[in-house]
Formats: sequence, structure tokens, C-alpha cells
Amino acid sequence: MNLANLLNGSEVLVPVLVFLGFSLQRWKTGMRDAWREEAEAYKARAERLDQEVAKLLTEVRALRSENAELRDQIRELLSR
Repeated sequence: MNLANLLNGSEVLVPVLVFLGFSLQRWKTGMRDAWREEAEAYKARAERLDQEVAKLLTEVRALRSENAELRDQIRELLSR
């Protein structure tokens, strides 16, 4: 191979390698951004579910208290 053949081959090879390098970088960046968005969505969902669980616990406590009061009233009525 002589120098002319190497230069002709490099004229084609270098742009292809540069294109592949940029494509790989964009793919990595896209994947990173996609995973970050997915993680943020899961975090927001987890926080929302945590708030719902807290509300449900408060509601269950209130219902248990009301239930205890009603049982006391029923016992009082039955004991008369």
C-alpha cells in the first residue's frame, strides 16, 4: 500500500468514525436522560403513594375510634 491509498481510505474512514462517535455519545446521553426521567417519575409516584398511605392511616385510626365508641354504645344499650 502506498501513501495515496492510505489517504483515500482515511478520507472515508475518518468521517465514519466521527459519525459513529457522535452517534454513540448521543445514544448514551439519550439513555441517561431517559433513565433519569424514569427515576424521577418513580420518585414522584412513590411520594404520592406515601401521602395516600398517610391519609389512609389517619382514616383507619378515625374509623377504629368511631368503631370503639359504637361498640361501647351498643354494650350500654344491651346492658339496660
